[in-house]
Amino acid sequence: MKKLLLTEGLLACFFLVLLFVFFGKYMVREREDKETNAIVTVEETREKGTIWLDAGTVSETFSPLQYQLQGEKNILTMCFMNLLTRDGKGAVANKEVTQKWEEKDTEAAHISVSYDEKKKISTITIQTNPDLKTASGKTVNADDLLFNFYLRCDMAGVENEPFGGVRIVGQEEYLYGSKDLEKRKKEIQDSLKKPSKELQKQLQEEIVRKELTEELEWVKSLFRDDTYKDITDPYKAPKDLFAYYYAYQTKYSAKGKTEKEVFDDIVKQYSWHYDWVAKVTNENYTKRVQELARSVFLKQKGKDLVKQIEGIQKKDERTIVIQAEGKEDCIAKLCDFWILPLEEYGSREVFDGKESFGFQKGETDGILEQSSKQYCGTGAFYTEKINTEQIVLERNKNYAGGEAELKKVVVFRKNYEKEQDIVEDLLCRNMDIVITEDTAELGQLIQSRATHASYQIRKKEIETKQAENCLLYRTSYVNAPSIPQNLTEYQSIFEVIHQLKVND
Repeated sequence: MKKLLLTEGLLACFFLVLLFVFFGKYMVREREDKETNAIVTVEETREKGTIWLDAGTVSETFSPLQYQLQGEKNILTMCFMNLLTRDGKGAVANKEVTQKWEEKDTEAAHISVSYDEKKKISTITIQTNPDLKTASGKTVNADDLLFNFYLRCDMAGVENEPFGGVRIVGQEEYLYGSKDLEKRKKEIQDSLKKPSKELQKQLQEEIVRKELTEELEWVKSLFRDDTYKDITDPYKAPKDLFAYYYAYQTKYSAKGKTEKEVFDDIVKQYSWHYDWVAKVTNENYTKRVQELARSVFLKQKGKDLVKQIEGIQKKDERTIVIQAEGKEDCIAKLCDFWILPLEEYGSREVFDGKESFGFQKGETDGILEQSSKQYCGTGAFYTEKINTEQIVLERNKNYAGGEAELKKVVVFRKNYEKEQDIVEDLLCRNMDIVITEDTAELGQLIQSRATHASYQIRKKEIETKQAENCLLYRTSYVNAPSIPQNLTEYQSIFEVIHQLKVND
């Protein structure tokens, strides 16, 4: 009987302990919720092998051809391979072309360079990885390299430097369509004195209309800001104030007209006269005007006399040779770009590798626009969806670096302003990884016993000159051993994202 009572007593104590543990955890979680003002997600509904992250600050639109912020670079790194390979400190680390390709080679290309002291010319040989493919399985080779080099030269035009100041031999002659540069420059300048109908049309669309569109948006913003009530109150609508500020005809009235009608009327008033627009915007359009004049001039029959860049030659199916002005260190500038596959961004119909290179000379706007709407390169992932809230990436099964451990990456466009919001999202399992700026406040939040963040969130510092120098990750989901021990801006987690694992 005593044994029975003792057994019953022990069982009662055991269940009592379990009860205390349960309520203890509940109270801790309840207190944690109150401290963070967060709603904790009880069940995570996501596809297996998926990670949610914030890669850092990003703009509304960006592309491998035009990007500025570190967060944008982080995203592009997952989708495109850079022609240049760097070590953790940023030094060029591509193997020489003379070295044989091995299975473990994951770089996009082998690159060799030699310098002619007498001619002051560097010769760069670039050979693509035989396993370099797009997500659709198309091989990326010498044709793709030609497309990329010509595309960047054409986009930069004659006023900008596509390769950090390094000039390819014959680059300027190709852009002007003539070997007699001085004569050609004068011809183009003369074409501006009395523009052809085609040039007038381009000047109106590319400068007058675009600039006035921006000015109209600025006028609209004034009506949304009470600070400018003294300016906006005398006018019924933005169109009226816009007409007052920008109508070239001083007696023009917007009365009884729609905003579109007013805008179109004012554009017609300026016609193609970009210099009239400059008077009201205080902008200098000289470079843009010269680029437009050059482009229109070269479209005239018989004017484009140079169809290719002398210093770019295709050696074989995977190799090209480039001659550039400058010393051996020019390789770091000449080859530092994301590889855009010809099949995804160019046109095979206008590619012959001799006189046409995947696009119409002087017409690259379409490629630039497309490159901001989809990221389909040779990286570990490619885009399934891009919108204002998130960028969804799918695994590239043909990635030369090996198929990624992760199946899907969802990049949220958070652009955090408060450290508290970052901590809450990680605690609530709304985010697995966040790249942010390391601050004292962030450290205090993570160490706070009230939020219990210290055992749920881990922090790794990134060796970088960028402001966003801190990797935060959720310990219960991100597999810590799969994160590189040393992180830099050149050896970031996004460079090796295909090796990252999660605890499903």
